[in-house]
Amino acid sequence: MDEGEIKERVKLGAFVAGGSVLFLIAVFFIGSASNFFNKTFVVSAIFKNVEGLKEGDKVWLSGVQIGVVKTVRIARVGEVVVSLSLREKQNEFIRKNASASIGSDGLIGNKIVVIQPGNSPVIIQEADTLNAVSPADTQQLINIAKEVGENTRSITFDLKAISSKIKNGQGIIGELLNEGAFAKDLRQTVTSLKISGENIAKASSEISAVTEEMKHGRGLVPTLLSDTSYVSVFKKTISNVKKVSISAATISKSTESITTKMNDRNNSIGVLLADTAFAHRIQTIIKNSESASFKLDQDMEALKHNFLTRGYFRKQEKKEKKEKEKDEAKGLK
Repeated sequence: MDEGEIKERVKLGAFVAGGSVLFLIAVFFIGSASNFFNKTFVVSAIFKNVEGLKEGDKVWLSGVQIGVVKTVRIARVGEVVVSLSLREKQNEFIRKNASASIGSDGLIGNKIVVIQPGNSPVIIQEADTLNAVSPADTQQLINIAKEVGENTRSITFDLKAISSKIKNGQGIIGELLNEGAFAKDLRQTVTSLKISGENIAKASSEISAVTEEMKHGRGLVPTLLSDTSYVSVFKKTISNVKKVSISAATISKSTESITTKMNDRNNSIGVLLADTAFAHRIQTIIKNSESASFKLDQDMEALKHNFLTRGYFRKQEKKEKKEKEKDEAKGLK
C-alpha cells in the first residue's frame, strides 16, 4: 500500500468520524428540543381555532420553553384538542386554573402555545385539561377591519360635506364663523343682556342705598325699623286715631240728627230757632221771672228783720249752725 492510498484512507476516516460526531450532536439537540431524552407528562387544551398550530410547535411558560405540541386533532366542528408534552417537574409551576393561549414566535414565526400559570393552590397533574383562550378568527378580524375602513370612509365623507357647508356659511355654525345674520343677532342679544345686567346692577346698588338709608338714616321709617318701641307707640297712635275717627263720625252723625231736629218746627228747639216772636216772648218771661225772684228775695230779707217773724229765722240759723258744727266734728274724727 503506497503512501498516497494511506492518506486517502486517513482522510476518509476523519471525514466519517467528523460526520458521526456532527450527527450525534444534531440528534442530541433535536432530541433535547423534542423531549426525547427527558421525562415528560401530557396535558390537554381545547381550542375553537388553533390558527395553524401543528405538532412540534413549542410550549412556553414565563418566556421559557417547557415542552412541545404533541398532537393536534379536531374533536368536532369548533373544537380542536391540543395535547401538550411538558417536561417533568414543570407542573409545580402550573396550577389547576392555569390557561393556555396561542401566540406567535416573533412577528412572522411559527405558532406557539403560551401558558399562564394561574394562582390555585393545587398544581396540574398528568392528563388534566387546561383552560383555553381561543384566538380570534383571522377572517373575522379582516371583516372587522374592512367594516371599520368603510365606516371611516363614510365618516370622512360626512366630515368633508360638513366642512364645506361651514365654509360656505351654511347652518348655525357656518353663520357664526362667517358673521352671518344669526351671528349678528347673537351679538345684539349679548349686548342687550350686558346692558340689562348693568341696569340691574345699578338698580341693585340704588336699592341697597335706600335700604341702608332706611336702616340707619333719619326720619319716621328708619326710626320705626330700628326702634321697636316706636312701632308699638305708632300702632297705639294709629289705633287711637281710628277710635277718634269713629267717635268723630258718630258725633257728626249725632250732630246731623240734632241739626235736623232743630230745623224741624214741630219741636221746642226748632220753634225757638225758627220763630223769633216766640223766642221774644220766652225772653220776656225769663226777665219777669228774674224780677219776681229779686222781689221775693227782698221780701224774705224784710221778714227776717220784722219783729213778728225774726225769731223764727234766728232759730233756723242756730239750728243750721249746730248741724254744721256736728258735721265738722265728725270730719275731724
